[in-house]
Amino acid sequence: MYILTVVRWPLAVKTVLFARRYRAALLDYLLGSRETGLSRAYDLGRTAVNEGLGLLEILQAHQKAVNAVLESTRNVNESLRRLKAAESSLMETLSPFEMAYRGYVALLEGDHKRRDRATDRRRTRRHG
Repeated sequence: MYILTVVRWPLAVKTVLFARRYRAALLDYLLGSRETGLSRAYDLGRTAVNEGLGLLEILQAHQKAVNAVLESTRNVNESLRRLKAAESSLMETLSPFEMAYRGYVALLEGDHKRRDRATDRRRTRRHG
């Protein structure tokens, strides 16, 4: 019989592990794994959302990874190319946060509309 154990890591550990995975994914993307790299970045974003990481943790991981990449770059043109590519990877990583945010806003708007309709029905009953 197998017992599945769920490990709940502290946020600091999750952040460090995420930063390592992010850096590896970014380096892989910069070395030419275009669509696969973007898919990996998106999956990392979903993982971050699921693990409770925030935008600041992702941006910090991105900043550290980009700084490491730029330190190893020898000329300005290559630095600019890598920065632009890193931007695409970051955008893909952040897209699950955008979807979650839009879903949250839609939920709030729906909640407000339901409350408004309920308030209107109560007014109609009182005055009708």
